[in-house]
Amino acid sequence: MSDSQSSPTAVSPAEPSLLDRLNDFPDRLPPMLVKELRQGLRARTFVAVFLGLQLFLGLIMLIATSASGLNGAGEIVSRIIFLFFSLAVLFVQPLRGINALHAEIKSTTLDMMVLTKLNATRIVAGKWSAIIGQTMLLFVSIIPYLILRYFFGGMNLFAELIALCSIFFISCCMTAINVGISGNASIMLRGLLPLALAIGSLLAMVGIMEDFDEFLDFFALDRKSYIIAFFSMAGAALYLSWFIFSLGVSTIAPMSENHSTRNRLLGLAVIVISVIIMVMNQAEWFLIPIIAGLLAIPSTLIALTERQEMLPRVTLPFTKRGVLGRLFGRFFYPCWSAGILYTCLLLAIIYTLLLYGWSLPKTSFFNLGNEEFAIINSLIGCMLFPAVCLLLLEKHIVNRIGVFIVLLVSCFALASAISAVAYGTDNQPALWIFCWLPPIQLFMIDARNIDEKNVMMAGIALNVILIVFLLIRAFMKWPTIRKAEEDALLMERQ
Repeated sequence: MSDSQSSPTAVSPAEPSLLDRLNDFPDRLPPMLVKELRQGLRARTFVAVFLGLQLFLGLIMLIATSASGLNGAGEIVSRIIFLFFSLAVLFVQPLRGINALHAEIKSTTLDMMVLTKLNATRIVAGKWSAIIGQTMLLFVSIIPYLILRYFFGGMNLFAELIALCSIFFISCCMTAINVGISGNASIMLRGLLPLALAIGSLLAMVGIMEDFDEFLDFFALDRKSYIIAFFSMAGAALYLSWFIFSLGVSTIAPMSENHSTRNRLLGLAVIVISVIIMVMNQAEWFLIPIIAGLLAIPSTLIALTERQEMLPRVTLPFTKRGVLGRLFGRFFYPCWSAGILYTCLLLAIIYTLLLYGWSLPKTSFFNLGNEEFAIINSLIGCMLFPAVCLLLLEKHIVNRIGVFIVLLVSCFALASAISAVAYGTDNQPALWIFCWLPPIQLFMIDARNIDEKNVMMAGIALNVILIVFLLIRAFMKWPTIRKAEEDALLMERQ
């Protein structure tokens, strides 16, 4: 071949047309979101829900238009829109996340995703955001019906928009919860809990439709109490869904990733800030430890059911900060032994609030009585008792959080059965035989011939025993933590 002959020039690919760009997702979107959206939008479930919702609402609007002269036609249309939108986004859409992570774990495709530099958070967030994107499409698709509904008259536009946005927000939180627990190996936890949550929310919406006017009055937010209740419920839903979402992240994350420290700090900060706000607003004192305890449940549940394995890489950020860093790590390392100390830290806050309220004069408005103290103390024991059982059965348990929840439910079921027999035979004092079971104390409070103060003292004694046992088991694991810290220091020197 002659040297003068020119070599063929490379042909640059043609720039995609506008139609091609509109038919595909932009490269700026996260790859996990694009993958899940492509699969989700083609799914028969979503297509059926989307088309069914449009056809049904379109038919309703046609019927309502022909009957527009009737009184209350606009309110009936609003009720139907809310009901069927709730059916789509509170029942169908969240349930699509119950197998999101388990399918990836079962098909062993997570390792391939990690090789693409996708961390656990991005994987779980991609699956959640894909379902939310489809839910948002349903939300946007009903806006034309709301515009048509406006012309029927009698519409509280602000209240109905806030209500619809709130339903969408609840759907986002429920989807996060379902995606978060979808990585659990237990079908009971992964399947029944989301189903119960979806059915409960749907039944609640059906009940609300009977008092639709009061429902819209609440979302008008024209009273201070309504505003406080609205933002409190929204914050509680966001708080709970975040922790369960993080549980899903921790389930698929490698042991070298630490997601626990951030969540425990968040839980501690929310509890402290909430207590300060309630004290400044002079809330009834018995509510303060109750709300603090409820806020402590998500972070405590995860902390007590974590794995114990510790890698030097996890302790390295703590050991770099010397003695204070190590001391901080004893409460915030991603293992159950540190989780026990973290739980004791939260219990110290709650018991301080309890004892202060109980010590106030009986004539004080903020006084905490023996009955309230005994109830809160019993609920604390309900969280500690399964944790002790979990450690006693440690060698035979793989799914720690699943077993913990089963033990918790079993304790309440057993206590209910025993109490039913005791009350049925009019032999309530016999409940003292089973006072070592924390839920029993809840039934003993209202029993005849049983002093509330004695129940309170028995509950305190039981909780002290449970806490001491947990602390002993936590201290027994400190040599393992020290070994990981020493290895981390060697890694830093090298």
